[in-house]
Amino acid sequence: MIDVLWLGLVLGTGAALSVGPIFVTILHESATRGFAAGLRVILGSATADLVLLLPALLLSQVIATVAGASMWVAIAGAVFMTGLAAFALRDALRLWRGHVPELAGGWAFWKGLLSNLLNPLSWTFWLATGTPTMLAAQHAGGLPGLLLFTVVWFVTASGLEGVIAFAVSRSGRRIGHRGQAGLSAASAALFLGLAGFLLVRA
Repeated sequence: MIDVLWLGLVLGTGAALSVGPIFVTILHESATRGFAAGLRVILGSATADLVLLLPALLLSQVIATVAGASMWVAIAGAVFMTGLAAFALRDALRLWRGHVPELAGGWAFWKGLLSNLLNPLSWTFWLATGTPTMLAAQHAGGLPGLLLFTVVWFVTASGLEGVIAFAVSRSGRRIGHRGQAGLSAASAALFLGLAGFLLVRA
């Protein structure tokens, strides 16, 4: 079971610290709308992982079919990332002018969910890495090992992302509205870069 625990910790840490749509969305939402918004992105992303995890384990052929259609997932993801870039740029302009973006709303959860589902790399991850690792955990510890791995992986990834979201949300008081505007503009540039990356990879 120690091996299963380590598998969950390593995979969860890697997932939390990899720079991609989710990481940038967490940073942007936390910097502009606070910790609660960053937390909603994390919950949306975790929900998407659960949506991807179950068919990956139970119906690997379905995932393979979807992975084969990665060009269409990439195009949808690039369009979505471009939209996120536009929202981040809008927030940057508002912050630069001294207007604080609205804190309420459930859009942050959906950003996390859609950013994960519309990223072909998420589908590839579950096909190439997530599923084999889960099968290794099941082989090492049976069903209890698989459950332990899954819980440790989700708690580690979401916990680290939560710590990052909390730290970023607290930075707003120190750097002021113009500093937050700079972070939001940088997020817009990263979203555009991710959109371009998805299209090139397609």
